Amino acid sequence: MAINLWIVRHGKTEENKNGIVQGNEVGTLSKEGYLELEKLGKRLNCLNGKYKFEHIISSDIMRCKETVYEILKYLPPSFKDKIEYTSLIREKNNGDFVGKEHTKFSWDDLNGSFETRKAPNGENLIEVKERGIKFLKQIENKYQNFLNKDSAEDVNILVISHGAFLKILLGNILGMNIYDSIFKLVVENSSLTKVEISEKNKEKYKLVFISDTSHLEN
Repeated sequence: MAINLWIVRHGKTEENKNGIVQGNEVGTLSKEGYLELEKLGKRLNCLNGKYKFEHIISSDIMRCKETVYEILKYLPPSFKDKIEYTSLIREKNNGDFVGKEHTKFSWDDLNGSFETRKAPNGENLIEVKERGIKFLKQIENKYQNFLNKDSAEDVNILVISHGAFLKILLGNILGMNIYDSIFKLVVENSSLTKVEISEKNKEKYKLVFISDTSHLEN
């Protein structure tokens, strides 16, 4: 019937708090981040009891791996064998800007448009969008049998990724341009977003809800 993606942005980091550009090696969960993930883990435990997650797909960057480790404390032990780490859903590669304070440089000084400019040794937002499209296509191909209108059940997959990557991924699903995706969408740390992929939808991809943080308010 459908592929349900339950999408999590990694827990809050020290760099998120201090306005530091993060990268593949830079990014450490904060005390607040760990506390938020405890609440998220409890919610995911309840959701797993109802929907039965099939698989966990996570960015291979350490702050996402740490997020997975915290979430696993609230899921059955069998989930340790259901994890896939991939570079496809990493955060945007900010190259030589990684580790710098946002106030110490200006993106507007770079050559190119908002979508095409990139930090030295980094990638641009169009390249991030292309990674997102490739990731969704891989999901469709792997779980194609669940897209059949006659399928009797859904498959539920937990996805752990990053803020800017998720804004662009979700913005693309909504038909938004990259600029609006970055500045008009909000994806909070430790939040939960649900995307339904199904042939029965008017559009194959349906954003059910975005950046739900109700579990953090308890």
